[in-house]
Amino acid sequence: MDQLLNVMRALADPTRLRIALLIRKLELSVGEVVQILGQSQPRVSRHIRILDEAGIAERRKEGAWVFLRPGPVLNGMLHPLFANTDSSEARVVHRDLAKLEQVRAARADSAADYFAERALEWDSLRSLHVAESEVEAAICRILDTAPLGKVLDVGTGTGRMMELFANKAQKFVALDNNTEMLRLARAKLAGMDPASAGKVEIMLGDFNALPLADDGFDTVLFHQVLHYAQNPERAITEAARVLSPSGRLMIVDFAAHDREELRTVHAHARLGFSDDMIARAFLASDIHMAHHVSLEGGPLAVKIWLGQKQKPGAGESASIITSKLRIVA
Repeated sequence: MDQLLNVMRALADPTRLRIALLIRKLELSVGEVVQILGQSQPRVSRHIRILDEAGIAERRKEGAWVFLRPGPVLNGMLHPLFANTDSSEARVVHRDLAKLEQVRAARADSAADYFAERALEWDSLRSLHVAESEVEAAICRILDTAPLGKVLDVGTGTGRMMELFANKAQKFVALDNNTEMLRLARAKLAGMDPASAGKVEIMLGDFNALPLADDGFDTVLFHQVLHYAQNPERAITEAARVLSPSGRLMIVDFAAHDREELRTVHAHARLGFSDDMIARAFLASDIHMAHHVSLEGGPLAVKIWLGQKQKPGAGESASIITSKLRIVA
């Protein structure tokens, strides 16, 4: 009863209700909430604290920024509110949501501009971490423990994963949402042997809504791309959707860090990931964590997480060969 009363008190304030409706749509930084509401940061922060204490919102600190996402109480609530009304309250909410779309569009435009400007130097930007040759060797050791089958490379960039694995795949789909990156990936096809190049399909698409049918791929790769996702959990859910039963999902990305320049200069939406975050996202998508490894060296650590899609009813009994690997980085 006390928890219910706390929730009701928290949502009784119009500003806090507006915040709750916004974060149901998109995880926002505190600064973005301030921008949308047009209120002072101290005032907004007080409202956020109350929402946090009531379990309606959760604060997530990442470097110098604080992000706000739905808490356990909020999921499933508020959906019908203001849907078909023309009240003054509904008009305020609809204006907020319009500003939210502006924030979303600004994020997307910033990332698109970044990729267009840096496509030619993309591979060299990976020098921030352990040598790419070591990362690729670890990826190969893990993936080579089972047939690749049909492969989807999400956020293919310049097509490096295509060069490494198209020859071993039954089919290889290289997907990216940036046309300049795909132009460079297509250019690499000319340097591949005809047998491998003939297996490759290069596709324009968004990892938030993959233009692909369910259960169509045996292996899905995210190679240094998930940190650009505003909602990584959603991208993982989409990857799980297109995985075949017992298919494998590999994520290669930075461990959690506090290098703010990667956000401001290099358009990273997330400053790396913790094992716990990836494990929870896998679990929510019925993916079994089969293996993970950390590769140290350079300013940033690189993590490799490998999951396997659970067959219905498989539960904790699922296992794959790669879970037996022991890689010393």
